[in-house]
Amino acid sequence: MNKCSVCGHERNDRDIKCPECGSFYSKITQIIAEQEALEEMQTFRGRCKRIINSDDVKQALLAELKRMKAELTKQGMFALFVIFVFVFALVVSVL
Repeated sequence: MNKCSVCGHERNDRDIKCPECGSFYSKITQIIAEQEALEEMQTFRGRCKRIINSDDVKQALLAELKRMKAELTKQGMFALFVIFVFVFALVVSVL
């Protein structure tokens, strides 16, 4: 984020005040904006946006599934396994 938040003028990291509009740069505002962007990318909505906006949707989806699998704990994997087994048992019992 090397632009003024008010006028969009390119800024130097060492500057405290925007030479174009005169507004003061706030490190806190910059940090909050970066944190919000990071959190947005970690949400389901952000992940979907990243997949849809990619050039190869299939590869992006596979990469996202691998990333989600890597983030799961053993308890999470066990819970998913139990859910799949339960759904499979329901489907088999209906057929």
